[in-house]
Amino acid sequence: MKRFCFVQLMLTMVLLFIFNSGFCLEDCFNYECMRQDLSDKYGWDELKIWEEKGKDSRTLEKRWPTWQLQLTTEEEKKKYGTTGLELMQKQYSASHSEGYSMRMFVYIDVVHEGGVRKIAGWRCDLNPMAPKEYLDPNFAEDKKDGEDWFMIQHWVHPADTRGTGILVKSPNNKAQENDTWVWFPSLRKERRLTPAGGGDALVGSDLTFAEAYLWRITDEKFQIIGETKFKSFLPVDYYEGLTLLDKYGPNTKQFGEFIKGTVSQSRDCWVVRAIPVKGGYADWYSTRIAIMDKEWGVAYSWDIFDSKQRMMKCYTTYWNRHSDYNGKPHLSPFAFGEAINFENWGFTVITALQSNWGIPVPEVWGSLMELKKSVPSIRIPYMEVLAPQQLAPLEQLYDPQTIEARKKIFPEGRITTFANPTEIVGWDKWVSSGESE
Repeated sequence: MKRFCFVQLMLTMVLLFIFNSGFCLEDCFNYECMRQDLSDKYGWDELKIWEEKGKDSRTLEKRWPTWQLQLTTEEEKKKYGTTGLELMQKQYSASHSEGYSMRMFVYIDVVHEGGVRKIAGWRCDLNPMAPKEYLDPNFAEDKKDGEDWFMIQHWVHPADTRGTGILVKSPNNKAQENDTWVWFPSLRKERRLTPAGGGDALVGSDLTFAEAYLWRITDEKFQIIGETKFKSFLPVDYYEGLTLLDKYGPNTKQFGEFIKGTVSQSRDCWVVRAIPVKGGYADWYSTRIAIMDKEWGVAYSWDIFDSKQRMMKCYTTYWNRHSDYNGKPHLSPFAFGEAINFENWGFTVITALQSNWGIPVPEVWGSLMELKKSVPSIRIPYMEVLAPQQLAPLEQLYDPQTIEARKKIFPEGRITTFANPTEIVGWDKWVSSGESE
């Protein structure tokens, strides 16, 4: 009997230790509410579920009961083993990898009750290696000099948008503004975008300039408020992504439902509260709740709330891990994404599976001269996306559990080739499809 009591006491102490150490945490999402990864529906079918759940399920307090949790940095670190700021630094590094370049072709469908607007374009990024000391999170921002990275985007479809471009040059000192220019060829004028324009819609979509390009770590204050599981990781290598684009067509209902229902995998995540800093690129909402991968730090999804804590919009981005141009594993945030706008009741879907890292991007592309170039056709041959020179081993891309899950996605095995990989894949199916169906 004494031995039994001793064992019971020891078990209780162990459980208390685990709980107080933060290793035994409860999911902090209220599953009475809708969330993008909880339904395999797509488009208007998904919005119907949101509507059935009612407006009350889109309030901050209802969705995230722990949203007001207050911890010091030391308490946060002790409880969770990391901090919201550290996660956001990982996220930033994943989106703007040091020493990397990137090219992509992107499809965007903006869908509202008035119809569908289809937009497509080319994007290139260059991020030279920063001085080693700049990568230290404790290194003072005001001591950093020079340019961190640049991004150039040429829109080529539809005809009334062709030639419109965006150039972003981000300084190493993130306390400074991004140098952002938008080019309007019909007016022969460029416009410089300031932080006050961070909440402006990107080419009429349900995404803002801030979400797409301009958010800086210094624009918000972060804290972890709990954990959850989230299903939006895609174990899809490069040629497999092109195959899916070719088979289903970008942003079609069949494509979206296959991605959400069959391809996407669940990951353990931290939930991070982000409060905007006045005067920054995030100064157009009250609170953002981000769901971030525990291992990689990348953000899979975020809810954005107004000053009355009502949800204005939500966005989920489906990251895929694939072979880059040099055959190395790389995490990409551009595979697929869906933004839902609750203020104007509509949605935007984005697909950029035809994107790759490590492809050379000349420094001269980060200039106003490149931004103002005439774009006479859909194709921009010098910006084409190049396929990997070799593929990374599956064991380097995915863990054993994920490799097993891939058998359902690709029952005939890994796809290692694709005919004409530098062509714009899926174009005809995308142009002829409509997501108002």
